[in-house]
Amino acid sequence: MNILFLITARSGSKGVPNKNTQKLGGIPLLAYKAIAALKSNYCTRLIISTDCEIIAKVAEEYGVEAPFIRPKHLATDEANSMEVVLHAMKWIEKNDEVQYDALGLLQPSSPFLTYEDINNTVDLYIKRNAIGVIGVKQVDTNSIFISEMDDDLCMKKHFIKMKSFYHTRRQDIKPEYTMNGAIYLANWKYLKENKTFHSEKTYGYIMPTERSIDIDTVNDFYYAQFLIEKNIVDLDFWNY
Repeated sequence: MNILFLITARSGSKGVPNKNTQKLGGIPLLAYKAIAALKSNYCTRLIISTDCEIIAKVAEEYGVEAPFIRPKHLATDEANSMEVVLHAMKWIEKNDEVQYDALGLLQPSSPFLTYEDINNTVDLYIKRNAIGVIGVKQVDTNSIFISEMDDDLCMKKHFIKMKSFYHTRRQDIKPEYTMNGAIYLANWKYLKENKTFHSEKTYGYIMPTERSIDIDTVNDFYYAQFLIEKNIVDLDFWNY
């Protein structure tokens, strides 16, 4: 099957200045996703959508095509990520002779997706005859233990929610999962028509917590460095 992988990376990051080209473990942040995609078994084409010539140049150094520069109105804080994806899809349909079966979105801020993860994601997509597969991680705190408080700090809502679980062991509560931002894969036609990666036939690809980090702040960046320095995350996955 033909899969277009799309890296999205704009300039102007506020949490971590120049985040997408910052080096983490000696590798520019965006290069992690580039290397993983190109080492996978399923990458028909890999492109980047960016508003920045510098980011585009760094991406090209790691084998990513930068066929266009993203319009300025799609590079603001208010720009919707799906609008960026749809813009890239429209450009590809107009300029590429290949028809793609699916699109894989790769965001640099969650760098520790490996080529094995990409292979497993696509394998799951094929095995389940899915519309989409999304990277997920198990949450630390189950939603049973989370509730709103009233304006006067009363925990009545918490009590109502919890009371039927008072005698349930924590280990007997079914795990819950949330998206980790590492990978979004969806059928091309469905994505184009519905403008979402989510559907009733979208499956979750479970990744470990240490590889599900999403870098949004400087502290996140330092924690990612710590994971590398302690060999909790193995950089051999991104050797090429």
